Parts: sequence; C-alpha cells; structure tokens
Amino acid sequence: MFIKIAKIGNSSPIDIAANELKKYLSLIDPSKEYAVLSFEKYNSSLADTLWVGIDPALAVPAVEDRALDDAISVKVKGGAGYITGTNERSVLIGAYRFLRELGCAFVRPGADGDVICRCRLEESCVDVFEAASYRHRSVCIEGSDSYDNIIDFIAWLPKVGLNGFYNQFRVPFTFYDRWYSHMDNEFSDERYQISVDDAEGLLNQSICEIKKRGLLYHAVGHGWTCEPFGVEGLGWYKGDPTPDEGIRDIVALVDGKREYWEGIPLNTNLCYSSEKVIDAISGAVTGYSKEHPEVDYLHVWLADGENNHCECDECRKLRPADYYIRLLNEIDKRLTEAKLPTKVVFLIYVDLLWEPLEEKLNNPDRFVLMFAPITRTYSSDMVSAPRFEGELVDYNRNKNKMPSSVSENIARLNNWQAKFPCDSFDFDYHYMWEHFRDLGNFQIAKVLFDDMKGLDRIGLNGMVSCQCIRSFFPHGLGMNAMAAALWDKTKDFDSVANEYFASAFGADAALVRDYMKAVSRLCDPVYMRGEYPEMTQPQIASQLDEAMKLTEEFVEVIERNLSGENKAVALSYRHLKFHNELAKLYLDWVRKLASGNREAGRAARHVLKDYAFKHENEVKTVFDAYVFSVAVEQCYRRIIK
Repeated sequence: MFIKIAKIGNSSPIDIAANELKKYLSLIDPSKEYAVLSFEKYNSSLADTLWVGIDPALAVPAVEDRALDDAISVKVKGGAGYITGTNERSVLIGAYRFLRELGCAFVRPGADGDVICRCRLEESCVDVFEAASYRHRSVCIEGSDSYDNIIDFIAWLPKVGLNGFYNQFRVPFTFYDRWYSHMDNEFSDERYQISVDDAEGLLNQSICEIKKRGLLYHAVGHGWTCEPFGVEGLGWYKGDPTPDEGIRDIVALVDGKREYWEGIPLNTNLCYSSEKVIDAISGAVTGYSKEHPEVDYLHVWLADGENNHCECDECRKLRPADYYIRLLNEIDKRLTEAKLPTKVVFLIYVDLLWEPLEEKLNNPDRFVLMFAPITRTYSSDMVSAPRFEGELVDYNRNKNKMPSSVSENIARLNNWQAKFPCDSFDFDYHYMWEHFRDLGNFQIAKVLFDDMKGLDRIGLNGMVSCQCIRSFFPHGLGMNAMAAALWDKTKDFDSVANEYFASAFGADAALVRDYMKAVSRLCDPVYMRGEYPEMTQPQIASQLDEAMKLTEEFVEVIERNLSGENKAVALSYRHLKFHNELAKLYLDWVRKLASGNREAGRAARHVLKDYAFKHENEVKTVFDAYVFSVAVEQCYRRIIK
C-alpha cells in the first residue's frame, strides 16, 4: 500500500509535520510506502492521501485569535484523511497528536525519548477536534544548558502540545556558560570558556529552530536596567559594587549609597523617577523591537532581587509599580510611533506584587501581564488554596516581607487584575529548584498539574515555566503532566500519570509509579523546603529509614529492565539506576539532619553533591547537576535555619 502525505503549501512548520509523519509512520507500519507531496489546496477526491495543512474546506474549533490560539482537527482513517489547525504551529502539534493517538509517546526530548508503537494503519481511526485550554504554553530557559539540550527540547515542545520558548536576556550567555565551563564541577575535565559571541551564535541557531516550527518566541526580560547604560547584564555575576561615574546618579539610592546591589548590576534597580532612565530604557526597547521582528513577546522587567528600590525623595513619592507603569506607557508610545506591533510582557514579582495606586496602562492591548510568585510555597497548589481572608500589608519601601502563602500571592494578583484587564499568564518555578526537593519527583508533578488545571480560575491564560531544561529525572512525569493540563484542563492526574509511566517504563510501570510516589511521600518535600519549625524531626528520620529500605529493594526491578528491547524504556531504567545510587546518598544526608546531627549533615551534603558532579555525564540529557547542587545547598540552609 502506498500512502501519500500531501502537505498544503510550503511553510516550514507544515514541511516538518509532513516529514515527521513520514519518518514515524515508516516505523509504526513499515509494510507501507510513504511519500511527501506538495499541493496548493486540499482535494478530497484523492484516495490513500493524508492531508497536512490549512485549507478553508477543513474545519477547526473556534478560537479567539487564530495566530495565537491553538486548535486542531485530526480525522484520519486507515491512513487517509487530514490533519489541520488554526495556524501552522497547530498543524505540527496536530501531526504529533495523531502519532500519540496511534500509541506513540515522547517521554523526554531527543530521539532516545521516542517510544514507537507498531500497528497496521488500515486498522486505525483517529478523530480529534480540540482547542487548547490555554493560549500560553511555553518554557523559559534556565539552569545549565548545552546547545544540544536546547535544540532537543525545542523539538520536543510541539510533540506534547506546548507552543513556545523563552530565551532570557539579550543573549542567554549565563545558561550556556554554566554548562560549557562545568561551573562548580571540580571533577570535570571538559571545561570550555564560551564567549559572548559563541553564545549569541547558539542563540541565533535556537531562534531558527523555534521559528521554523512556528512556535511563539519570548525574549529578553533581564538586562534592561543594565544594557542601555553600557553595563553588561549577561547574568548574576558579582563584581565591583561601585558604578562608573557616568551612571552613578541613576543607580538606586539604598541606605544612603548608590551602588550595585550586593555587587550585582543585574540585581540593581534604578532611579525610576528620572527622565534619563525612562528615556534610555524606552529607547533601548524600541530599538531592540525594530531589530528583532522575530520576537512575539518582548519581556521588559526591572532588576532582579527584592527590597532594593530607590529611596531618593522623588522615588519615594510613588510605589515602584507606579513608576514601572509610567515606563511601560512611554515604551508603548514609542512603539506605536514606530508602527511596531510588539507585545510587551510586564511582571508582577517581589516588590512589584504591590500594585500601582495611581498609574494605569494607556493601551492594555499592547501588554501581557506576567504573574511570577517566586516566593510562594510549592507544598500546596493554587486551586485548593483557601481565599485570603487577612488584611494585605501595605507597601513598605525596602522593608517588605515577600509572601510565601499561595493565598496571599493570589490576593495580590487579584489587586493587579482589578486595574489591568489584559492578557496574562503564570510564570512559575516548579521545576527550577523544587523538583530537587522532592526525591521521587511525584508531589511536585501533582502540584504543577493541579496549578495548570486551575489557571483560568485565577484569571490567567496559561503558563511560561521558568525551569531547568533538563527536568526529566528520575522521570519526566512533571513535564508531560504540565503539557497535558495546559492543553486540556479537564484531564485527570492519575490517568496522565498512568499513561506516562506505561510509556516510559513498560511492563513494570505500576511498580515504578508506586515506588516514586512512596519515595516522594517518605522524603517529605515540606521538610526539604525548610517549612518545619525545627531541623530535628524524629518522625521524618524514621520515614527515611523506610525509604532507604524501599530504595534497596527496588534495585531488582531496575536490573531486570535494563536490557529490554525497547531502547527508550531501557534508558528510562538506566536513569533510575543512577537515581537509585543518588537516592541512597540523599536519604542518608536528610536522615542525619532530621535526626539532629548538623555536623554529619553538613559533611553528607558535600558527598551528595560530589557524586552528582562526578557522574554528571551519565545523565546529562535529563539531569542538571549544577542546579541540583544549588538546590541541595538551599535545602540545607533552610532546614538548619
């Protein structure tokens, strides 16, 4: 049997969709022959043809904005029919959805994450007519990354229904630098000092990969408080705290000094009441927009850090959020004059959780509100959090206590929403550090899933996940669950988890799932977040003995699955083997702390981090040893208080 894969038009996303279908279908049903052909429009009279593309004759679900909102229609029987969508990106998402409906799975980025089913196409029937629950379904670069990590991850996004990628900074140098220099890893002999030009080249190549799939592209965020003034803002690098004389007058006055905050320019706010500052930043944003039409969402953020705003007499007259809105209005004015359609993302984050009292956006359609509750707890989700009943504390310049409760964070979001009714999304950190505080990576996956299901209930239209790109260790449930809930908020977590583990771990999937769930519970993530009042917790120490026993017993399950026929599944068990060894050291470390032995705990944490770095290359595609080391240190300091 000969099946024609007929692509409509010649756009890059549809080219990829057609060629990916040919590649995977040849593996799924090698008894057929496949060819990709080009057509100007759909023709229903052609037999044995699988159409891929957009045509007025092919109906799709209604959406608010066909360019931004994804919906798919897949009607294929016996290998013939059509795959279409609201835009070219949606067609690509639809092609992968067809493959998943046939039984394939994409459990992690890279070819070694493809789980290929076998079936006879003439016996198959796929009928899907769906719109995504949320517009924003993107991931933001963080952690320590190689170019291959990024490219594989970008290619994986549409496979699970995600639709965008965010490169922080003008050049995401710091994330590449951490990997290629093997930062903090004294055991690596592969160190390479990447240059800014190198990183810019990798950035440009990654943008090509993003755009050729039609993915929505987010850019910059950090750096607007540095770069327009000739100060390098490539990362959170510390140096001389004294600014050059030419810009010293605009650096935030804090405690009577105009210095870089803790010696880090990127964390240093400016004198936002100054016209010099407003003019320089708005001019830089406009210039960047002109030079980079490929950017769909341009993030304009203030400095990182908290309680670091200017205390001069003029800046004290308004909240930082009021000056921020003034800046955004000036940016909008200049973009409008330049006839630039750029969408600008502004953030609610640390000091900016306190909403403006006087200013409002002149053109809300230009802007997208980004809720970034970085100080929230991840011990509970946003949906089940009770309504905040207390009185919100007023803004107190540079003496604010950032809220940890989910309820208070949402209450502050509500105050912004009441004044700024524009498009919006969550910018959250479940897989930045939190997955390393959950040894079984199960509790955090459930919190992430539930958060995504309920975003509409708190008035948000999706998620840009600020996270390690290599977040598929010891399994990729969290990433797959996030994607599933963002596409369909009616999904059930247990069903998603069962489906994922079955794909990734084969016949013993239920054993793996139950083991991970138990380890997650026993090595209490709440304790690992430092949310218990005391370090010494005998009950947790006892639980950790039970977890250690489970870990030792589970070796048998791992060993019998290491050489299975399915290469993707066998690799999943190799990752579990490394996790099993790491878990023993992790549990020993935490048990010492929970038993009250601070000195032993201090030493054990170094053993744990050293092991992760020594064996980094064994799991480098799924596990970020650099961020793991950072998270271990954070946990230790929070627990010992």
